[in-house]
Amino acid sequence: MNNDGTCPTCDEQVVEAREHAGSDVAQDEKAPWHFKLMIVALALYLLWRLVAVFV
Repeated sequence: MNNDGTCPTCDEQVVEAREHAGSDVAQDEKAPWHFKLMIVALALYLLWRLVAVFV
């Protein structure tokens, strides 16, 4: 996509230029709650496996 929000091949307006100007990801996007839950579950699982090695 060009800096002005147009398609490089057909020059059609794809998004508003000021919406994504100068950044690949919007600044206010956050990780979804289920991703955070998955990370916590993974950490607990790995901790449990670590404890099981020494018991």
